[in-house]
Amino acid sequence: MDRKIFVLGVNGSARKNGNTAKLLKKVLSHVEDLGAETEILHLIEKEIKPCLSCLPEGKCTYPCQIKDDMEEIFEKLKKADCIILGSPTYWYSLSGLMKNFLDRLTAQDMLRPPILDGKVVGLVSTADLEGSLQALTQMLVPMSSMGAIVVPYSDVFSIKGNVWRSELGIDPEKRLARNLFELTKLVRDRQGKWF
Repeated sequence: MDRKIFVLGVNGSARKNGNTAKLLKKVLSHVEDLGAETEILHLIEKEIKPCLSCLPEGKCTYPCQIKDDMEEIFEKLKKADCIILGSPTYWYSLSGLMKNFLDRLTAQDMLRPPILDGKVVGLVSTADLEGSLQALTQMLVPMSSMGAIVVPYSDVFSIKGNVWRSELGIDPEKRLARNLFELTKLVRDRQGKWF
């Protein structure tokens, strides 16, 4: 019997029970309903030091030279079949916590294949005003560039706690969960083989 699909949610909000965490947990709950195992990682609970920009000097390595909680996070990313990133919108961009996390993922790119190679990824973002789409894009592009596979209809976003819903009656949280689960089933045996 195959092992359960493992989905790691990464909360880039400073609030563990804020709008971003609630939206992320809702998608994770729907994925659990489909039979996946899930875990949520709150970046605010982890010591993640800023990237030292070793790459331009040719000194970027895996494991990263910086000793902090990224070592533990890389192990969780290795275990994950699927990753959902969540960030609130700060000044039309993603949170500093999420940006710092994405910067530090550069070290995994030194592996052949990289850790994110073929991992399925989805995204959630929240905003009080505008900017969720910018935050989503700023998570999507690095993940794609690092080898992750972006799921169709990859994002769910909310403004003032209200999830955007089309007039078609689609539940975006359930659709994202379903697409993450189904795509992961299709490509899981190819993870680590795309590079």
